[in-house]
Amino acid sequence: MNKNTIYTIVLTATLSIFIAACNDSEGPTVPNTGGNPLTGAYILYYSSFTSTDYAFYDASKDSVTDFMFTSNNPGVKLNVNPGEMKLNSDRKLYISALGIPGNNGTIYRINPENNSVEDSLRFGSMPDGFAINNNRIVIANSLSTNVTVLDLDFNIIKDTVEVGSNPVNVLYGFNKYIVTRQLTNTEPSAAFVDEINYSVTKQFFPGVPVSAIYNVNGIFISTSQNKNIYRIESESFTTIDSFAVSSVYPSLGKLIFKSQNSFYVVAGGKEIWLAVANSGTFVFTNIFPASNDINIGSIAYESNSNELYFTSSTNPPGSILYIIDGNNGNVKRFKSLAGNGSKSIVFRYF
Repeated sequence: MNKNTIYTIVLTATLSIFIAACNDSEGPTVPNTGGNPLTGAYILYYSSFTSTDYAFYDASKDSVTDFMFTSNNPGVKLNVNPGEMKLNSDRKLYISALGIPGNNGTIYRINPENNSVEDSLRFGSMPDGFAINNNRIVIANSLSTNVTVLDLDFNIIKDTVEVGSNPVNVLYGFNKYIVTRQLTNTEPSAAFVDEINYSVTKQFFPGVPVSAIYNVNGIFISTSQNKNIYRIESESFTTIDSFAVSSVYPSLGKLIFKSQNSFYVVAGGKEIWLAVANSGTFVFTNIFPASNDINIGSIAYESNSNELYFTSSTNPPGSILYIIDGNNGNVKRFKSLAGNGSKSIVFRYF
């Protein structure tokens, strides 16, 4: 039995209790399906006419409604430059907007039943990706070196936690907030922020860490200018091993949770690879080869139907929502979107 197999057996046993209390790789308060059928998907995007806005894909009607916020709030606009969207277990939409460099960004809590803003906070330096863990939001200030800690009422619990330059994405797992960075950054480290005292541990890599997920096989991190996926130990937060992806592109991007033994990798913004655990290592299959007219933007996995949703911008401005088979990558449906620069896709099950 090789060391990878032994590690996987031990890790699976020790992590199963923790992960059973959470929902996939997003944290304990971001909902899974709850056994309910998919209602639809929100797509966060930008339009020069409406600023930050979002569309809704109705799963039963196979139709898209654009500009859900603006059309329900005449004369009201969200801040510019969308960051991230999450649908929390309180059944509220949380949206970050970076704003303009030199000015504060904004986080919003929106009621999805009528698309009205319930609360908002202007703060930070281009606040982007965030994680929700019970009554805490940790959000990355992408034009700074820190993250901010809020509660769900948008009270500032801790204004700045120093994590290193240009943090963009935040994932909650193993009592830590895992922070990755902008692709163009020069600091090749991921930051692990303790959920209690906000102390920070860094782990360095050959390239800049840009995305992270976890499952029972470990924490996985992708980096820029590198075609390896790094597996991180969940107590020491040190690198255990790495796995090469045979992409023609020099960089890996977003990682997407599929199951406790599989995940997806976006390579070069063009390819989608499926990684499946196999005897302590991973087998990578290119299920969606590159196409000249497709540049993958936001992407998310829907488990009920085993489908991947992703966007690709078009010219003139707009984008396409693609829905593909989660195993073989075949395109099942696609829909036009009026906005572009899509940043998030989140699913609704109520």
